[in-house]
Amino acid sequence: MRDVLSRGTAPSLAVPLGLVEDAFRRLEKRLEGMTEEEYHFTGPDDANSTAMLLRHLILVDLTYLHIMMGDLGKLQEIQAKYGPFQDESGRIPGVAGASGSALLEEYRGVIEMVRQYVSGLTDEAAAREVKVPWWPEPATVRYMLWHMASHSSHHQGQIARLRAAYKQR
Repeated sequence: MRDVLSRGTAPSLAVPLGLVEDAFRRLEKRLEGMTEEEYHFTGPDDANSTAMLLRHLILVDLTYLHIMMGDLGKLQEIQAKYGPFQDESGRIPGVAGASGSALLEEYRGVIEMVRQYVSGLTDEAAAREVKVPWWPEPATVRYMLWHMASHSSHHQGQIARLRAAYKQR
């Protein structure tokens, strides 16, 4: 998070963007040494696999990025490419045939797009409210970044649990 301000990021966005970047770095570290079998492991309770969670993070963060950009027309295209947020049973959809390492690389690209977009914003733009279609009230761009970091951390906890179960099997 140390270098966010030195890249010219608006002061009010430095901490939230730094948290998003730090969350991604923690995720990368958590996934070090993971095999494809482990990426697709769902555990003894048939939980969402790490690959499913990565695809979900890509979908959600890309959606949030385009909402922050005011590009709501892109949301249908994103869902067409990545599928729905949940399947008909309320679960994150499966990712048959997807490589875990390719998903991580794709997510890295999404984080870079977030970094590029946010680095060009002013403090005034950080305070701009946007409407997330499924949230009950508008949120600021700054809050959306906080939420992205928190959402990533939440799923990293699930991945840690999967890694422990994989090692114990």
